[in-house]
Amino acid sequence: MLTENACPVCTSADASVFFEILDVPIHIGLQWSSQDAARHCPRGDIKLAFCRVCGVITNLVFEPARLEYKQAYENPLHFSPFFQEYARSVASRLIKQYNLHNKDVIEIGCGKGDFLLLLCELGDNRGVGFDPSYESQPNDSDVAGQITFIRDFYSERYARYRADLICCRYVLEHIHNSTDFLNMLRRMIGEHSDTVVFFEVPNVLFILRDLSIWDIIYEHCSYFSAGSLAYIFTLCGFDVYGIDKAYQGQYLTIEAVPVKDGAQSSVDSWNSIKEMTSYVTHFAGNYRNELKKWQHKLKRIERADQRAVVWGAGAKGVSFLNMLKIKDQIEYIVDINPYKQGKYIAGTGQQIVAPEFLPDYQPDVVIVMNPIYKTEIQQTVKELGLTTEFIYA
Repeated sequence: MLTENACPVCTSADASVFFEILDVPIHIGLQWSSQDAARHCPRGDIKLAFCRVCGVITNLVFEPARLEYKQAYENPLHFSPFFQEYARSVASRLIKQYNLHNKDVIEIGCGKGDFLLLLCELGDNRGVGFDPSYESQPNDSDVAGQITFIRDFYSERYARYRADLICCRYVLEHIHNSTDFLNMLRRMIGEHSDTVVFFEVPNVLFILRDLSIWDIIYEHCSYFSAGSLAYIFTLCGFDVYGIDKAYQGQYLTIEAVPVKDGAQSSVDSWNSIKEMTSYVTHFAGNYRNELKKWQHKLKRIERADQRAVVWGAGAKGVSFLNMLKIKDQIEYIVDINPYKQGKYIAGTGQQIVAPEFLPDYQPDVVIVMNPIYKTEIQQTVKELGLTTEFIYA
């Protein structure tokens, strides 16, 4: 049943809860040292509300104080050659489009610094990266001395840092009050109206329309469409240059600059409230149907006495195992990130293993959490000498 609530982004009273999942792990970027600890990890609830004014979807029961983004937080995607190629293409385009050569770049939420390093290497730029989970990495890059990492959240205490480009990827969806954050960013840019901001976020239409239900996680307190992304940036004093779908529709990118002389840009061309309303209305039913499909698939695997593993210990993998409440039926989840291997998945407690574990284990089925890595994973499995069935989530 829909219930009315105030939208935390635009403060409208026209927001309705349309979907909920209770008792889910609050962290997907933290892995655990034992199965028992993983199964007793902190949990929270998700109650998603859709605002019919700004179009943002938010988790109304999100508690930001419960999350910790420290050095133990581990969720980079750069171990994948496919993702590395994508990140390089994004960095190259930004450098070319905005003539970022020998310029200053800030990255908010830089993780381990991979993307910031790319921007500095490809354009001979100077970089400053902010992230409380940053951990020093061995680096023999020629531009390593041109990059400063600050193990902290980006805030007004760092207003002295100026940049020609400010980028922020896969962070805005984690910030409880995104309007306050973007207003702060606009204040910090001040009169430097030629500063370009580049943000990348998950595409909520990929979740609602294409039923990528495993992308719903507690850490994401906000979900954006092109329309809602344009709305919030415009509301906070930015002129939107463009919004594009990326990574086969899984992400959205936005490029904007500060509005000059108090002018106001329009969001009319990005308006998607009608389309969003339709998808939101049917989502809960579609979610239940998707879960039933997977319950049948898992039952088939069990009846055939087949051994299955999941591939991908990121957000999708954690959600898949927890939403379907899979414990003993699947013992292992594969991930190419060596810093995750040997640890355990939050909630359900599967051990994370390297691909090299599979020849000994001999799985009959590999459940691939993100089909975008299909070719990469199939090639790895082939090189390991395995013949398995692949199922794509």
